Amino acid sequence: MSRIILPAGVNAGMFKRGIVRVTHSCANPTAPYKKPQDVPNYLGLLDHKRSLEKKPYEKALAIEEARLNDLVRQLTDLKLSLAVTFQGRDAAGKSGATKRIITGLDFDMKTLAVVPVGPPNDEERAQPYLLRFFERDRMPAFGQVRIFDRGWNEELLVVPVMGLASREHVHGAYGQINTMEWMMAQSGTILVKIWLEITKEVQHERFKERREDKDWKYTEADATAREHWDEYTKYANKMFRLTGTKHAPWNVIPSNCKRFSRVTVLRIIADEVESRIAAAKKR
Repeated sequence: MSRIILPAGVNAGMFKRGIVRVTHSCANPTAPYKKPQDVPNYLGLLDHKRSLEKKPYEKALAIEEARLNDLVRQLTDLKLSLAVTFQGRDAAGKSGATKRIITGLDFDMKTLAVVPVGPPNDEERAQPYLLRFFERDRMPAFGQVRIFDRGWNEELLVVPVMGLASREHVHGAYGQINTMEWMMAQSGTILVKIWLEITKEVQHERFKERREDKDWKYTEADATAREHWDEYTKYANKMFRLTGTKHAPWNVIPSNCKRFSRVTVLRIIADEVESRIAAAKKR
């Protein structure tokens, strides 16, 4: 078996666990946009054979849910909050992973809220597009958790793929997003960014199941995104390269096996919260 040479910025330890974590130094957001010379195919590094059997899954799930619950209860006193943003292919398991976080936090909706992100309304279109993520209680206060079912990074994905804004707008968004995420980290928000990836074949099977059993979950947007698969791959890799930073790295997870991805999501979140709590206690 040939040895895989990882691109710069990919964490070798996380890769051994099946996760592609992308971390680069954050560019000066006020500098003019400069096209990156090298954009690795991060999605192509994933091992889609990663899986977890039912009994080990149930055991690991219980451990990570309890662990996350315990950690989140410590956030208020340390003046920390948690924001998790999910991106990824349609039918990759974002809703299922979200449900496991909610279960782990005992359905405590005083602490937790799920923020679905759709297209901006007319009022939001007239404002800086990042502003809407700070309105209507969308960001967490100390001790709270927010889960974004897709987030501000849509501006770097669906917008350029579907040609919804100018090239200059998208280029400017990279720096704006890095600045926003740095500000969140500085204000005490633990930001965990997750991309769930499946193969085209698995997506086809899941879409087929949706049409047969959950037709309300299958929309024209799903079919459109599938038609633009390669373009989404291109812009996703570019997004990882330009917005995977030390204060907000990207965690790219293979999700052909839902059990593996769900446990991995919980573990990544708990690890990050535990690390930030430890750092806060040293201050």
